[in-house]
Amino acid sequence: MSASRSISEHLSAVLALAPAPRAESVHVGPVLHGRVLAEDAIARFPVPPFANSAMDGFLVRATDIAGAGPWTLPVAGDVPAGAAAQDVPAGQAVRIMTGAPVGDTTGLIVIPVENTTVPPGPTDLPGEVTITAAPTKTHIRPVGEDVQPGTVVAPAGTTTDAAVIAALISTGIYTVQAFRRPRIAVISSGNELSAYPDELAAGCLPDSNGPMLACLAHTESYCHVSDNPAELSRLLDEFSESHDLIITSGGVSAGAFDVVHGVLGTADKSWFGHVHQRPGAPQGISTWRGIPVLALPGNPVAAFVGFQLYARPLIAALSGQSHPRKTVQLRAAVEAPLPSASTHPHIVPVTVSFTGKPTITGALSQGSHRVVSLAGTSGYCIIDGPAPAAGEETTVYLY
Repeated sequence: MSASRSISEHLSAVLALAPAPRAESVHVGPVLHGRVLAEDAIARFPVPPFANSAMDGFLVRATDIAGAGPWTLPVAGDVPAGAAAQDVPAGQAVRIMTGAPVGDTTGLIVIPVENTTVPPGPTDLPGEVTITAAPTKTHIRPVGEDVQPGTVVAPAGTTTDAAVIAALISTGIYTVQAFRRPRIAVISSGNELSAYPDELAAGCLPDSNGPMLACLAHTESYCHVSDNPAELSRLLDEFSESHDLIITSGGVSAGAFDVVHGVLGTADKSWFGHVHQRPGAPQGISTWRGIPVLALPGNPVAAFVGFQLYARPLIAALSGQSHPRKTVQLRAAVEAPLPSASTHPHIVPVTVSFTGKPTITGALSQGSHRVVSLAGTSGYCIIDGPAPAAGEETTVYLY
């Protein structure tokens, strides 16, 4: 076993395994969701692409409703959304719908339908309209009011979501350069595990680690391996040909049957040792045929915590995120008691209530085997010293 190190030191070593992410051309649509942009996305279209009405109503010349009202004007035409703009003859009105185009906006204003004698909603085109009140603004959106062509819509490093995708499409950006999603494989190890969904044999436990870690990594590539070095080597060979990261659980200590440590411990860039934390002190990192391997402990809570601390930032780095250490965190008042830490920081999964002020209403009891108690937790606290008292605030790192 190597010398022990801190959580921060181990995370730095984990992130050092990540090669530079590769970019590729990606169609803008749902397939882009969650990808990180490798280049600035530049607007091709203005938004809106043409001047349009901000209201359902009637388009008139401002000079035709000067002075005291009301004003009655003949209606010359109809412009629904998606139709071509129409000229507005002097002394007349054109009915127009929200989003419908306005041609030359000079001297034109939109009268909201609520300021006329025409009832709102579906109606036949009236022959005339009486305007009861003049608006204080034009209710016309100018072309390019939101964005002009050449504007950076989303800079490199942006993690795309639904709003970013809508912005890209609206500005005429249909393909972008984005970093590849890392392909991740999970291997759970140990003779004591029964591969899900097999029935339990005597002395065995269900393999919850494989599916749990696969869910956390958003992958369907996971399998179980016994404490057999040849079988583990074969799986590492297979996964390293088609994946960018391999995550293992179990077999990371120095026991007689710790197969992961035995197979990976002599590889390039390998490190197996203790990290100053509870649970999950035994940790390991290595490479296999140039592919990073993150070796997590086998106890379920320790594996879960290890994923949050180390796998999540590593996946972020492989995905092209420029600040992979960043976490979503908040301050929450302590209601449920938290443990104190004497020699090592305690990573404590907690449940947070968001009814009113964020409050920690539950905390996982100590014991890295208590996998069922993980259900319903929201994040984790890092306790490095005396536990915060009831009513005090502490930081919660959300999953």
